[in-house]
Amino acid sequence: MRKLIFILVFLIAKSLIGNPIIMPPVISEFYYNEGAWQLEIYFDSEVHGIYFFDSFDNLCLKCAAGDAFFNPGIPFTWDSLYVIDQSWLTSVYLINPSEDQLNMKLGEGGGYDEFCEGIYYGGNSSLQYTTPPGPGESIAVQYFNVPGEYPSSIQMKQSPPTIGIKAFEVDSRCSFSGFVFDQFQNPVPDVEFVYCDPSYCNGYVSPPFFCFQTDETGYFETDSLFPMWHNFELTLEGYIFVEHEHFFEPNQPLYMEYILNSVGISVNEIAEKINILAAPNPFTHKTTFHLSIPDELAWNEARITLRNINGQIIDFIPLTNALWAGNDISVDWYTENANAKVEPGLYLYTLEIEGRPIASNKLIVIN
Repeated sequence: MRKLIFILVFLIAKSLIGNPIIMPPVISEFYYNEGAWQLEIYFDSEVHGIYFFDSFDNLCLKCAAGDAFFNPGIPFTWDSLYVIDQSWLTSVYLINPSEDQLNMKLGEGGGYDEFCEGIYYGGNSSLQYTTPPGPGESIAVQYFNVPGEYPSSIQMKQSPPTIGIKAFEVDSRCSFSGFVFDQFQNPVPDVEFVYCDPSYCNGYVSPPFFCFQTDETGYFETDSLFPMWHNFELTLEGYIFVEHEHFFEPNQPLYMEYILNSVGISVNEIAEKINILAAPNPFTHKTTFHLSIPDELAWNEARITLRNINGQIIDFIPLTNALWAGNDISVDWYTENANAKVEPGLYLYTLEIEGRPIASNKLIVIN
C-alpha cells in the first residue's frame, strides 16, 4: 500500500564503511540561471570523512548527460562551504533545466561511485523530487534535527536563493488556506489536515512541522508549509474523506475548497483489512489482480487504475458490485486491451474506492 502520510527518512551516519547505504547530502543548494549554474556543497568531516579523501581530484559531478571532473589542485578543507560553477571543472557539466539528477561521485583507482544523496527535480511526482527550478528559485536541502539521531534531510524550493550563505537551511515557507464543506454546502469544523507522521509533528523535529484543522466556520489557514510535495489527508473522527497531493511553490499562496461526501475511509480498516496483489509480476502480456476485501467494507464504486511512471493513466478496470459478494476477488488484465500502448517498463496500479486511492503497488511489464 502506498504510504500517504509523509514520513521523514533518517540517514544515520554510522557503521557505513563497506555499507551500500547512500549517505547524507554533500550538495546543499542548486541554482540555475539562464544556462549558468551554481552548486553549494559542504563536506562534513564526521559524516563523509570515513572515505579518507582530502582533495577534489578524487571527486566528480554526475548528471543525466554524464560526468564532469574537477580541475586538478583545487584546495580542499573539511567542514567548509563551497560554491562551485563551471569554471571549477575540466569539462562541460550539461545540466538539463527541466529534469535531472545531480550528484557527487567519489573515485579511487579509476572508478567513480555515488556516495551521498543528490538533487532530483522534474519528471517525477515522487516526494523525493521537486519541480524544476524557476527564475529566482533554487533547490535546497533542509536538515531536520531529530533528538538522538543524525539530522534527516529533505530537498525543497528556495526563493530567493541563499546559495553561499548557509548550508542545509531553507528560509522559504508557503501559505495554504480555504474552506471545507459537506455535500450540502455546510461548513465542517475540526477537519484535520494530516501531512506528516504524528511523531514528527508539532515540534518533535526542528524546524517543526505543524498539522492544522478547520475552525467552526470550516476555514483553515497555515503559512508554515515547506516548499515541496505534500500529501494531505483530510480526516474527521478517525476517517479519511479526501486525499490531496500538491507541490507548494515558494511565494505562491494556494486557496482550495473541499467537499466531504458522506463516506469516510477508516485508517485502521484500510491498513488491516484490504489487500491487492498482481501475479505474475513481472509479466509479459497478462497478469491477474487478486483482491481481499471483507464484506463489511464493500462500497458502491471501485476500480483499479493503472498509471505509467509519469502519473498518466493508461487503463482502468471497473469492479462491479457483483465482484464484492465474497472476500477474495480475481481480475485478469491484458496489456493489449489497455486504453494506451503499454511498453515494457515500470507501472503503478491503485485500488480506488469511491474515487479515493486505498492501496497501491508496482507493476513491471517485460518483453
